[in-house]
Amino acid sequence: MVLLTVTSVAGGAMYWPAGEATGSAGAGGSVAAGVPATVSATAAGDLEPISPALVRRRVEAAGTQAPSSVLGTALRPTALAVPEPRTVVEPIAAARGAASTGLAARFRRYLAGRPGHVSVAMYDAVAGTTAVYTDPAVAGYETASSVKLDILTALVQRAGASGRLTAREQALARRMISVSDNAAASALWADVGGAPAMNAFFARLGMHATTAGPGGKWGLTRTTGADQLAVLRALSYPGTLSAAGRAVVSGLLKTVIPAQRWGLTGGVPAGVRVELKNGWLPRTSGWVITSLAHVRGAGRDYVMAVYTKNGPTMRSGITTVQGLSALAWQAARASAAVG
Repeated sequence: MVLLTVTSVAGGAMYWPAGEATGSAGAGGSVAAGVPATVSATAAGDLEPISPALVRRRVEAAGTQAPSSVLGTALRPTALAVPEPRTVVEPIAAARGAASTGLAARFRRYLAGRPGHVSVAMYDAVAGTTAVYTDPAVAGYETASSVKLDILTALVQRAGASGRLTAREQALARRMISVSDNAAASALWADVGGAPAMNAFFARLGMHATTAGPGGKWGLTRTTGADQLAVLRALSYPGTLSAAGRAVVSGLLKTVIPAQRWGLTGGVPAGVRVELKNGWLPRTSGWVITSLAHVRGAGRDYVMAVYTKNGPTMRSGITTVQGLSALAWQAARASAAVG
């Protein structure tokens, strides 16, 4: 397999399968118009540079049309065999709390009509319940750029009670979160100690189904929705991080640019705060679309993680996430003060 690495300001680098068109990045299935991008060819096994001429020959052999500027319509994978999804509730610390079988069942019914594979989890802080639905037909779900929130959490935890980042770390963290800058993420991934340190961080949070991407490939970290609830709970509620540390993360999440505020905003009314970090990654088997969020307002307060893979298009994956988001909002319990 051969991949093309596409690097842009809004959305960062993406591993692009050879034989599929290139483009710029963005929300809603297409990448923000006018964003400059550079393209280089890499081999999937070690991501070493290979000849652009070889890539062109393989693209032509695959019968692909000229490159398109619309990312969401560029991917044309062969038909995917999607097995019937099944429900798995993972017995890990991240999913602690009473089970919400009703919402999990609604997730399952909705996903039965959606392409690809999905792992979704939601913790309702008002009701004290957790709903988890995971299709186990695949072993692990790539995080893509959503792992940048994990990197930030590990960085802030390392800072201790003050939660204070150095000026360099703060600048890199802002770029990593606000515009999903990959170079900044790589620098901070190295700063926290790379894969060994991140695996130790995951273990401390009870994330036993999560493994850091090898060789600096942080976007290929494997996880599940239920595992990522541990990170979201650490960021959103007292217990793991100091109040100062949580405030640092919350402040950075407020800077996410509008073009990347899709996914778990779906179905949420205007005026409700949604702090989120998304990820997207085109692969030869289809699209990886991921979304992590803390949603609070109108009496509701919950955290949610969605991981999709093997979807036919970027737009399809975003639609799946937004549909799950709408179900979660409708199911979330409002506090008695709101009614």
